Amino acid sequence: MSEFSSGSSQDHPSGNRSGDLPPSTDSNIPTGYLHEQSWAERNGFPLWLMAFVWLVISFLLFQLVGTAATVVYLLVVSEDPLAFDTAMLLEHLDVLFIANSLSQILFLGVATWLVTGLLTTGRRSTFLRLKADSRTVPVILLTALLIVVMQPLVWLLSWLNAQFPFSDGYMMFEESQIEMLKNFLTGDHVVLLTLIHVALVPSVCEEVLFRGYFQRAIEKTWGIWAAIIIGGLLFGIYHIRLTQIIPLAVIGMLLAWIVWKSGSLYPAIAGHFVNNGGSVIAASLYPEYMMEQMTATEFPSVWLLLISLGATIMILRAINLKSKRE
Repeated sequence: MSEFSSGSSQDHPSGNRSGDLPPSTDSNIPTGYLHEQSWAERNGFPLWLMAFVWLVISFLLFQLVGTAATVVYLLVVSEDPLAFDTAMLLEHLDVLFIANSLSQILFLGVATWLVTGLLTTGRRSTFLRLKADSRTVPVILLTALLIVVMQPLVWLLSWLNAQFPFSDGYMMFEESQIEMLKNFLTGDHVVLLTLIHVALVPSVCEEVLFRGYFQRAIEKTWGIWAAIIIGGLLFGIYHIRLTQIIPLAVIGMLLAWIVWKSGSLYPAIAGHFVNNGGSVIAASLYPEYMMEQMTATEFPSVWLLLISLGATIMILRAINLKSKRE
């Protein structure tokens, strides 16, 4: 598989590294040389720094703007703004999730797309791996199947994660988050709209940010395995659920590996959608079972784990064979 176009010096073997740029007064500078370097390279910003800085900024903007927009809206429509409290927020979860989705689209999606232009001289879609070839559809289907069959393993990881001690204050916070999500998933909503807020928007925007922008920037600086591991860990932390960091990080790492092997972001988007969308469907059909799995208080069946492990290994091997890098 050919290398992807970006602003990295690795993508321009015939050109000098950004640190070797000759003085502007040198008449030997090739015409258009500066235009072969990304904005980040021309201004001395390493890609890893750009990756971490934008990850933090986009997260803060997403959280602050989405929450602020919700609060402002509820204050405006409230008959008594001074009576605003958490109970009012819980009564208008639809507003919260709409604001959350719009904020994700704006900052994790669109803004990340724009910031990507600072890191590459080629097409943003190429840098983010928003492309497909003859192998992409089979890998998408395999990734979707992988997410389904590995759920018992995810349950096991959640159970292991739950064995770590957490403060009572934090557990109360997380329980309130779970209760809020439960109320939204099991509320009187059109399932399609819930899928959009909980599955479609996050699967696209979070994948563009993590497995697209962040992974590519770190990959070009520290190598693919550093990008997979660091990106997966930060993906787990990003969701602000300490009791779910391990399973979320593992899912993030698997999706990152699939993106690298297949050369396309679309399988990760599909897998992310199936994971979140499956939660929506399960919560609407079997709410009590779904909440039990989210809290992971019981150890899953050993036989179920063995079947899941075997199926997961087989699918990963199939993805590896189907995604052979040329």
